[in-house]
Amino acid sequence: MNKKIIFILVALFSISVLFLISKSFWTKEIKQTKVTVARVIDGDTIELANGKKVRLLGVDAPEYGQYYYEEAKRKLKDLVEGKEVILENDVTNADRSGRLLRYVFLDDLFVNLELVKLGFANVYVVYPDVKYSSQLLEAEEIARKNGLGIWKKFSLPYSNCIEITKFHYDANGKDDENLNDEYVIFKNICNFSVNISGWTVKDRSFNTFTFPEFELKANTEVTLFSGSGKNTNSEIFWNSKYAIWNNEGDSLYLRDKEGNLILFKSYPPL
Repeated sequence: MNKKIIFILVALFSISVLFLISKSFWTKEIKQTKVTVARVIDGDTIELANGKKVRLLGVDAPEYGQYYYEEAKRKLKDLVEGKEVILENDVTNADRSGRLLRYVFLDDLFVNLELVKLGFANVYVVYPDVKYSSQLLEAEEIARKNGLGIWKKFSLPYSNCIEITKFHYDANGKDDENLNDEYVIFKNICNFSVNISGWTVKDRSFNTFTFPEFELKANTEVTLFSGSGKNTNSEIFWNSKYAIWNNEGDSLYLRDKEGNLILFKSYPPL
């Protein structure tokens, strides 16, 4: 056989083998398992009859002490506690705490999606577990526009006072090494001061900042830096050890000390 043909055949065989190895490495067989839910721990975590804990994939419900925590927990409890459900995996099997990461189905009801659709949780999608990300994001947008659950807007004197004038989420160079080039500028556009002491800023993950004693004067700005520094009348520092905002996309939730949603900003736009 011609040496050139042999070389081509060997090359094609090698490429095929590499493709199969790569495919098996990056993909995982989707499995569905029928289980019984013993109890609901919070709005996005359940414990099975066998003692294993399961964290619902793609969603993040309010934590203990946060606005709408009890409502989210009660909703999940009403949906699945003591019932037989189907667990479906994605790519990542478990989190660092050992909790299984799963999508949960009750008959024809997609529980993760239901929590988001009714405003009991926001979307929290982390690559590579993105199987249902488009459906979840679409449901969140509908819940937000309709002011359901965690998205409920309250008629407060300062409800429409705060806006973001600049969101610099992508720091120059390596984000973790340039934390103070990652910042958000908030402006009080009202003609009266707003006391934002105890207000919280949260990302789409679990990172939460609580404002110290601070009054934002009328028509003035305050910059919230991710890194460290000395707080002033115009600069506040998160004092994080790592970057907060994901460059590929994230969301900012600003809530007052009662947990009322004051401002929501997402990028890229949903």
